[in-house]
Amino acid sequence: MYRKLLVFVLLLVLALSIGLAKTLEVWIATTFVDAQNNWLAQKVKEWGSKNGVSVGISLFPKEIYTEKILAAIEAGQTPDVVLQGAAGVVLAAERGLLVPLDDVIEKLGKDDFYPNVLNYVKVTDKNGETHYYGIPLFIEPRTVEVRYDLLQKAGIEIPEKPTYAWLIDAARKVNNPPDVYGWGLTLGKCYDANDNILALVYAMGGGLISEKSPHGADIFNTQPTWNALKLIKQLYDEKVIPPDAIEWTDFGNNLAFMEGRVAFTINGLSIYYRMVQEGNPLAEVTKEIFLRDVVIDTGLKSVFVFKNADKEKEELGKDLIYYILSDKENYRINMCEKAQLYGLPIFQSQGKVISQQWREGKWSMFAVDPMNAMNSLKAVWAMSYPLGEPTSVAEQVEGSLLIPEKVVKIITENADPKDVAKEIADAINELLAKTYGE
Repeated sequence: MYRKLLVFVLLLVLALSIGLAKTLEVWIATTFVDAQNNWLAQKVKEWGSKNGVSVGISLFPKEIYTEKILAAIEAGQTPDVVLQGAAGVVLAAERGLLVPLDDVIEKLGKDDFYPNVLNYVKVTDKNGETHYYGIPLFIEPRTVEVRYDLLQKAGIEIPEKPTYAWLIDAARKVNNPPDVYGWGLTLGKCYDANDNILALVYAMGGGLISEKSPHGADIFNTQPTWNALKLIKQLYDEKVIPPDAIEWTDFGNNLAFMEGRVAFTINGLSIYYRMVQEGNPLAEVTKEIFLRDVVIDTGLKSVFVFKNADKEKEELGKDLIYYILSDKENYRINMCEKAQLYGLPIFQSQGKVISQQWREGKWSMFAVDPMNAMNSLKAVWAMSYPLGEPTSVAEQVEGSLLIPEKVVKIITENADPKDVAKEIADAINELLAKTYGE
């Protein structure tokens, strides 16, 4: 009898201890770079083990993550922490659903951050409070991947400050369909298409949102946008852009470049990372260049913490973020260097290391110091140009893939670029009115 009672008491104590164990639900939005995803998951597990926290980790590809996080915000059923999330941070922050991370940033050393990186997560919530509600995990340079061997064969040199005009001229000169197409410009309904189209519009003098008003997107329905869309149609008709580009997903232009079917594409360095990992011989003849008028973005792949009735969970989430970023050298090596600089450091101290390494020849695929890209940062997922501040409207526009969905009609339906631009601008203006009022 005594033994049975003892067993019962022990089981009861065990059950209570399990019930009282600290838990945390963490979502990781994955990139195409396994090194980043694996390192983040490893750091979360380490932290959980050291702090006696049972951590549930869910990894989602970007497309699935975007759908899930937006639905979770609407339903009020969010995870505790998000890592590498490209969507949701501004929408949740504006609605007052996130925990400010100002104190975490101060603890990490605010002066060590590149200032413009923090601006992308500086949001005013529904109560009029402005805080840093997230921390971008890295800066994602949108470089032009160049088949340097084809340029050399055609006698084309890379200028000191290359522009879109140079890219288009060079793409036409090396174009040799169906063996090699000049420019792998993604035109399918995917995020790379959204980024490529917007970057071209910006480079040609256009913009997306100029103000938080029902007329804020009028700037998109102007001559620069019409010119950009007309140029896309011309290049597609000339077969400088591959015919199947209208069907590509985010991995479409990656695959086209890695298989040698295009001479140029604009992407993050996930392409170069994959070629190095797979021993692709094209890695040796690839150069990464920054266009003078191209947009360099972070992708806004951020870390953020949702508010919780259990305040301990909020503090645990903040502590997890600090743990991931506090060893800055470890962060640089695993998040940036092992990713072949798909992500550049958010800390100036670590950016200086990358610059020194480049001067010593380590990152020879870059035509210029990659940290110079920091001077070209113009817009990210939630910060539209020329507004210059993050908005949930810009976040929703990019997350919904409205722009590539409409732009492809200039090819599939021979639609007038002006009509397409107006359709997009009107849709964004409706969102602006709904979100910020008349």
